[in-house]
Amino acid sequence: MKNKVMWAFTAVVVAIMLVGCTKADTVTYNIKKEADNFNVRRKVVAINTRTNDPLFTVEGNLSISVDGDGDLNVTIQTGEEEYKLFYAHLSDTVTYTCVQMDAIEANPYQYEISYFPPKEVFMHGLVDLTESDQKHDYETE
Repeated sequence: MKNKVMWAFTAVVVAIMLVGCTKADTVTYNIKKEADNFNVRRKVVAINTRTNDPLFTVEGNLSISVDGDGDLNVTIQTGEEEYKLFYAHLSDTVTYTCVQMDAIEANPYQYEISYFPPKEVFMHGLVDLTESDQKHDYETE
């Protein structure tokens, strides 16, 4: 009798789980799985939340995760069986976003990492080194 009750209970739980799974859940799961298997080209952008400035981007066939101590781990596929690890520490003022890129004809092992300097370093699209040496005016009492 116990065995029949256990099987009935298991069947009910499985039925409830199947009913709760929508097509969107299935598609999201499948895309994440494909991305983590390096089959989807993605772009990760880290953002300084105080200034809303981008800090860096990583683009390519990527797998991303956040570990227990707050590091964003980006594994980049650079060859058929070759990988590189890029990581950055996330904090209260640094966050990231990730977007799936459109499918394009490209080298599947191509990747790009871009760092962004502070805004005041750029002037009319050219780097102005004197600009970064200038002192900032702060309000004083």
